[in-house]
Amino acid sequence: MRLLGLRHGLAAGYSPLSLRQNNRRCFSSSQVHRELTPFTRRLFKLPSAPAPPSQHHHDLTTFLSYAGHISLPVTSTVHVGTHYEYTVLQTLRRYALSLDRIGGRDDAGIDLVGTWHLPERERERALRVLVQCKSLKTKLGPNVVRELEGTFRQAPVGWRTGETVGVLVSPREATKGVRDTLARSAYPLFWMMIERDGTLKQALWNARAEELGVGLLGVETRYGTTEGAESGSVTKEMVLTWDGCDIPHMDEVEKQLIEFAEQWVASWDMNLSETQKGELLDVAERVLPHDVSAQLLDRTISDADRKKVIQALQERIEQQPVSE
Repeated sequence: MRLLGLRHGLAAGYSPLSLRQNNRRCFSSSQVHRELTPFTRRLFKLPSAPAPPSQHHHDLTTFLSYAGHISLPVTSTVHVGTHYEYTVLQTLRRYALSLDRIGGRDDAGIDLVGTWHLPERERERALRVLVQCKSLKTKLGPNVVRELEGTFRQAPVGWRTGETVGVLVSPREATKGVRDTLARSAYPLFWMMIERDGTLKQALWNARAEELGVGLLGVETRYGTTEGAESGSVTKEMVLTWDGCDIPHMDEVEKQLIEFAEQWVASWDMNLSETQKGELLDVAERVLPHDVSAQLLDRTISDADRKKVIQALQERIEQQPVSE
């Protein structure tokens, strides 16, 4: 039984080396970030995004602007750590991870939380993700894996599920001690080496993670050429793939989720406000049998059940006071 899924030459001793240059592009990327509404999150059973730890920045661009405004030294621990967390967040969106930064005094060791929308998984079953970023110059030992395991017991509400994975991210490659501890862990864990410029260099995961349905996840090496002063130089990066194809960018995933939610609401043939959309879900979950309401996205609702839901919703709306 393979204990650790390794897809990188730096750790080739654990499993056959898999370095393939794949030019297939199976998904497109809109590169336009569209915020999911509370209704869309609820429809797809996605946990609510936590409150940001800072009111002054929410991504790398706004952080750099704020850091410059307050003259925060670029070598300070706060600058280095926060810059790296936002870099990781931005890099992993490329692979359908939607992450939010929660780092702070009460973060329980967790820097980022979110969901991973891998292809071919049921819409309601997006993996929950807990991320620790270790932007350190020194080598990391097995203790960091045990720290990550501890975050599962202190995860925010919405991430305490049987389909939550932990991800350790560092600009350094995993040591043998880290790999061995990762392999033995009873928790579903990933290790990703992401350089400070956002380049993915290594991705490892254990057998427990594969049990959550990530068997088609792969790692490939791709080559390119640089532009500018060193034009023509060969570059190399690792990319995550799904069944040999590109994983859709999170921007594209969000676009698809929003479009599906709009189509789902339209299928009820009712002109509903944003509040009434939530009430529609309330009524559907109350009126329909549990095995039907639990799979609203993937199961065709009978005409009889549909009429029950619409009637119950209309009665609920009629009972509400009319605002003047």
